[in-house]
Amino acid sequence: MRVIESRDLTALSAQAAQLPRRRLNINLHADSADSVQRMVIAFEPEAYIRPHRHSLQFETFVLLRGRGSLLSFAGDGIVDQRIELAEDGARVVEIPAGIWHSLVSQAPGTLVVEVKPGPYRPTAESDFAAWAPPEGHADAGACRDWMRSCSVGDRFGSQK
Repeated sequence: MRVIESRDLTALSAQAAQLPRRRLNINLHADSADSVQRMVIAFEPEAYIRPHRHSLQFETFVLLRGRGSLLSFAGDGIVDQRIELAEDGARVVEIPAGIWHSLVSQAPGTLVVEVKPGPYRPTAESDFAAWAPPEGHADAGACRDWMRSCSVGDRFGSQK
């Protein structure tokens, strides 16, 4: 049996805040070959998750603490949907296979549970949005900041 207590979540968030990527996870599955991948992810407002898709699998997020925004995109980068994850908003979101998406933290200490079918498959370059800068690129922070405040119909790099 695996038990994660409130103090463990607090410690995970504190550790994530100290890392360069500003995110950290605890795997609940025993092995990357498991048929169901489950993890608790701490991610801070400075974390950048490049928009991507999972061609063959769904992905589910459950908000534990904090606030986040889940964005879905058309293939050309236009925001299709913006879902606010919050205690008084959406708590669970399932993303079907093939949907371009990203998740941004809107508050320090944000934690989610992620569930998706296994085994673990690294995201192929073709499944990262070509219009979004790679992690570590000089424009990655600008893309993250844009995602934190963009609206449906917006596109990164376009003027309003």
